[in-house]
Amino acid sequence: MFFLHGFPQFWYVWKPYLDYFSTIGFHVLAPDLRGFNDSDKPKERSSYDIKYLMNDVLAIIKHSGYKKAIIIGHDWGGSIVWELAEHHPEKIEIAIVVNSPHRGAFAANIRKNSFLNLRQTLRSWYIYFFQLPLLPELAISCCNFAWLEHNFRSWATKKDVFSDEDIEQYKDALRKPGALTAAINYYRANTFGEFGMGVVQASMGKKRFGKISVPSLLVWGDQDPPLDRRLTDNMEEFFSDTFRSLHIANGSHWVLHEHFDRISKEITRFIDKYKK
Repeated sequence: MFFLHGFPQFWYVWKPYLDYFSTIGFHVLAPDLRGFNDSDKPKERSSYDIKYLMNDVLAIIKHSGYKKAIIIGHDWGGSIVWELAEHHPEKIEIAIVVNSPHRGAFAANIRKNSFLNLRQTLRSWYIYFFQLPLLPELAISCCNFAWLEHNFRSWATKKDVFSDEDIEQYKDALRKPGALTAAINYYRANTFGEFGMGVVQASMGKKRFGKISVPSLLVWGDQDPPLDRRLTDNMEEFFSDTFRSLHIANGSHWVLHEHFDRISKEITRFIDKYKK
């Protein structure tokens, strides 16, 4: 099982899941994604294009000695999972994504609902702010990464879900030379690259996404501040194999932390049912 984290975290987000799934017999791996924490940090923003992020994961699967894997991703890690499941289904046994919308569903839903389109654009303000040079790095790192701590604590529906130690771990990971810029470069490389513009083209009816042909589970915390729940409506049409969704009404973008027991058990049940 491969676990792919998102922004602004690193492998540490998966620690309880690694403990749980290794105990029940899985070989588990949770790499730092390109640019985060202790991983390599290419300086060119184009190096963080989604195609390179996918290639990194494919290389890790190959290096591990497995032909295919169960892959679980959150946030940017979830985006990588959806892309891998569409373009490299032969490498994916089961796809599990947490609070990261499928690009096709995102495009279809904002195309149908102009209010949702406007609302989501406003909620995604930070993506456009991240396109600026230097200022995002200064804003995030200012005052001992106060922005980071605020997002962890204010977004969470369970206010004590992150300990002071947890938050310090995430701050330390972004303090490493080049790490913060690398993390922001995910947005700089992809928002107006093929990844982001593919959503725009699909919302205009100029692009179609291939159907995902592996069993897939979406886990979604409905109280996600930057991502509207309605972006996940009618996702079934983008899958030719089994698709299931689990919506957690009192979960936020940090639902992985808030509802570990429920999510770990639901993932186990899904794997037990659809693992070949």
